[in-house]
Amino acid sequence: MTKEQELKIKKLISKYNDILLVSMRLSIAEDFVNLMILNRDDSDFVLKDLFNNKDELNNLIMKEFIRKNRTTVIQDLKFMDSPLPDFQNILKRKR
Repeated sequence: MTKEQELKIKKLISKYNDILLVSMRLSIAEDFVNLMILNRDDSDFVLKDLFNNKDELNNLIMKEFIRKNRTTVIQDLKFMDSPLPDFQNILKRKR
């Protein structure tokens, strides 16, 4: 990959970041629900009420997913070629 291509991809990710974030949240929630449905052993509790408020369900799933995987994500960041320039701003924004 050329530096020009890498720069273009970075610009496009910045441009579409909000959409990608929503897409990721929906994908994880959808995959989680599908896994529960496919594995009947895990569907022994009532989720019917949760599906009435999909935003709340999606937020809970994403929050728990991030909580379980944040260490892995942080470890992966160590291997990035360049540090995140706005990492502190991202942390402040999320608080």
